[in-house]
Amino acid sequence: MRKIGFFALSVLILQPTFGKEITLEEAIQQGLRDNYEVKASESAVKSKEYMYESTKGYRLPSITFSEMFIRTNEPGYAMWNTMSQKKLDFMTSSKFVDMTALNPMFGGIFSKPSYPEVNSWRTKIELQLPIYTGGKIESGIYMQKKDYESSQKEYIRSKEKAIYDISKAYYGALLAKEAINLANQAYKDVEKHYNTAKSMVANGLAIPADELRAKVYLEDVKSKIREAENNYKIAKKGLLLAMGDDKTDPNSIDVIGELKCDAINQSPEEFQNYALSNRADLLAVRDKVMIAKKMIDLNKSDMLPTVGAFASYEMNDSKLLPGNEGKWWMAGFALNWKIFDGLTSFNKYRSAKEMYNQYKQQEKGFEEFIKFSVYKAYKEYEVQFDKLKTAEENLKYATEVLKITETRYKNQLASMIDLLDTQTLYDKIKFERSQANYNCKLSTLELMYQSGMLINQIKN
Repeated sequence: MRKIGFFALSVLILQPTFGKEITLEEAIQQGLRDNYEVKASESAVKSKEYMYESTKGYRLPSITFSEMFIRTNEPGYAMWNTMSQKKLDFMTSSKFVDMTALNPMFGGIFSKPSYPEVNSWRTKIELQLPIYTGGKIESGIYMQKKDYESSQKEYIRSKEKAIYDISKAYYGALLAKEAINLANQAYKDVEKHYNTAKSMVANGLAIPADELRAKVYLEDVKSKIREAENNYKIAKKGLLLAMGDDKTDPNSIDVIGELKCDAINQSPEEFQNYALSNRADLLAVRDKVMIAKKMIDLNKSDMLPTVGAFASYEMNDSKLLPGNEGKWWMAGFALNWKIFDGLTSFNKYRSAKEMYNQYKQQEKGFEEFIKFSVYKAYKEYEVQFDKLKTAEENLKYATEVLKITETRYKNQLASMIDLLDTQTLYDKIKFERSQANYNCKLSTLELMYQSGMLINQIKN
């Protein structure tokens, strides 16, 4: 029985250190700055924001500058480049086109084409402006905006997850610290029993075996305390990892706080309603549903015509830019309408409608899952809170039994084995009370996380 009791005490018990004291609030604030998942989610939000800004640019005209150099003796291109440079005349044309058939009329002035190589430097500025796209641009902007807003909500949820992980690790460290305090107190209690036995043996009131049993028990408690020191370091290292801190020595910090689980007065329906209205990842899913709905309009626009305006200014030269030999401009409107594409656009439109229905069903399923998760967490809290009250009652009884057994041993009405067994039971129940507080705090934390309420800790 004694071994079982101190094995329970050895679980997650830690030795307090005299390093920098850190509260749960401080741990959360640092974690929200340094936690790797939070920082990754923050970068994702910035990426979506820039993508949204880039999409808004489709409303505006696009201006393109180009510079091109061509050297060719291909007759068509060579003649075109010469004409763009305002150098093409009747006689120059004969270098690219066979005009010898006209010699009887012009006195034999034409010879066979020489097909010369022609250089062309072409500087061009083009402008394009969408006028009507069937709603494609506005749909795309709306979808990108919703995607950006969805990423913001996912960022909030990542913060809540960080708060959850940090709090859970912090409560574990508090439990461990409490457990080591219990182990130290147990050592003092057993040391008192040992001194009592030693005194009674010296006075002939107890057998030497009692003193030996107490001594062995005392050494066993010592080894558990040493084991607890390493466990505390491990727990603090886990806390630092949740905070995104991979540089701080766990020996240099000391967690402070109290493991105390308070009663919850709200009903599970209140938590469920709050979650359905405020839980960030659910709101993100609803944004994605709106994106799927807008995708219907985007695909519908593929079946509508598009109208745009365009203009360009071009400078051509045979030597070096900027071109001065030929300057040209062009402006106009264009209408494009894909009359028939094998029903490709129509089927994409129908596919988008079904995709929207799929997302709506997934949204409903996620809502029901959240309601179940909140309900489950609430019921787990009720179980753990009842266990906590039971543990507190058991501790009262165990304290009274230990006092009685100590008195009986001093009056030679109980053996040292009885006393040590009672001490073991007392220490075990004390730890179970701390463990019950820890489990109750975790169940409350889980309820807050499933309800989407953890983010309220950082809004003030």
